[in-house]
Amino acid sequence: SISSFVKNEVRKLLNILKSKGYNKLLIQIGRCAFDPSTECSVRGFTVECYRYKPSIADDISDASLVISHAGAGSCLESLTANKPLLVVVNDELMDNHQLELARQLKKDGNIEYCDC
Repeated sequence: SISSFVKNEVRKLLNILKSKGYNKLLIQIGRCAFDPSTECSVRGFTVECYRYKPSIADDISDASLVISHAGAGSCLESLTANKPLLVVVNDELMDNHQLELARQLKKDGNIEYCDC
């Protein structure tokens, strides 16, 4: 099922992050029905989720790595805070401006990116 596929992929991500020395993932999930903090677990790794906050500036400031969509505001906020940034491009957007932005920021040496 899709749900078990997603759970397995999230567990893989958590294990990769853990292998890189991270021990916590804080996720803004918006309206998403899937909540990794209750659906997935990896021993020795904490997952916390929230729907929305008026500002995520404190979360970015506290982060050692930011994983974000490729929205200009999100990228700018993370780069302004001098945080390492991994951008996940939504390649289903009509004009795919996220990919254009990610490519330019990568070319400038500011980020790494992938698509989903």
